[in-house]
Amino acid sequence: MPRMSILTAILIAAFIESFTIPLFGYLSDLWGRRPVYTGGAIFSGIWAFPLFYFLDMKSPEWMIFAIAIGMAVGHSAMYGPQASFMSELFSARVRYSGASLGYQLASIFAGGVSPLIAAYLLKQSGGNPTPIAWYMIGLATITVISVFLAAESYKTGGEQ
Repeated sequence: MPRMSILTAILIAAFIESFTIPLFGYLSDLWGRRPVYTGGAIFSGIWAFPLFYFLDMKSPEWMIFAIAIGMAVGHSAMYGPQASFMSELFSARVRYSGASLGYQLASIFAGGVSPLIAAYLLKQSGGNPTPIAWYMIGLATITVISVFLAAESYKTGGEQ
């Protein structure tokens, strides 16, 4: 796909996210951080194979659709409540350090290496994105398990 088409798809998806991130943040205030975050992770796992199916069509319209849906639903449902969820996991005394450490380690160990792993999987599979979809499902599964094990504290504000 042409680079400009991909950048356009991401730009459109980011614009849509400017509305869906606050929406999912609001829903997490109503329903709790865990259900909304878990829903986003489950959706992201389910969306892994359809995402690559639509991208494989090599149509700019379907690519925009695939990326926009993935970001506007899966990513937004996790990103909307994330700041509150992460900070509420810690008492006020260590909240800033705890949340910051969590963000920074996640950036290094998940966000930083994922593109490298995806590129490696794509190369090893001869251009078949199926291993990447399974990798995404694995990451979504780890997220669901982690969120399940974390305390729901949206009503207590992190004060245990």
